[in-house]
Amino acid sequence: MNDKFELFYSSLTETELSIVLRLKEILKPFETLEERISYSVLYYFQNSRVCFIWPASIKPGPKSGVQLGFCNGYLLNDPKQKLEKENRKQVYCLTFHSPEEIDSKLLLPYIQNAVEIDKTLYKPKKETKHLTQK
Repeated sequence: MNDKFELFYSSLTETELSIVLRLKEILKPFETLEERISYSVLYYFQNSRVCFIWPASIKPGPKSGVQLGFCNGYLLNDPKQKLEKENRKQVYCLTFHSPEEIDSKLLLPYIQNAVEIDKTLYKPKKETKHLTQK
């Protein structure tokens, strides 16, 4: 395991770890997402940054709990107004304080929507070469 990942996991409280593992489980079916450490936390990339998991133990994160943040949250469909905007214009989050609070039926549409938005906003990097050649 990569040192950055070890550092991330070793920084968490037991509760944060259980929340992080639950969120990772929900993200697992989205095979186009690549997990990386960025800003000392878990980020999920497709063509660009799609979402992140930011525990309170890692500064300057949330004051408590674990945030599942959407990098283009302002573009997501949020009919029930569940996303926390805080003072941010672009990144919106959901904060969890226990694994029991996590409802995959609530999260899956947000994640699916975020993946689709990433596809429309950012083109895959590998394909850009082909587009310039005629």
